[in-house]
Amino acid sequence: MAEVLAKPQFQIFTHIKTGAKVGRIYFPALFLAEFHAIVFQWLQRQEIIFDEKDIKQYGDGSFRVYFRTNNSLESEYFQLVKPLTIQKQHSYFENNFPD
Repeated sequence: MAEVLAKPQFQIFTHIKTGAKVGRIYFPALFLAEFHAIVFQWLQRQEIIFDEKDIKQYGDGSFRVYFRTNNSLESEYFQLVKPLTIQKQHSYFENNFPD
């Protein structure tokens, strides 16, 4: 049975000859169902550099993007994901443990 991913998968690749770094994020469909507007806002930021050939969309609604930035790749990724995970935890506790 296939595993269903609910969180983005992030990796950093370093070019062997040039040392240039690029980030790759896979956004699963389940994650996008809840956070698509925030993800698309993040992708529109000037700091996130990519073009059409850097995006691959999959039939289930998920996609992956290769991106570059002048900032830290990790910082940009966590700037996107950290507030969403905190928001999700907060709403989980509100829904399951009301005062």
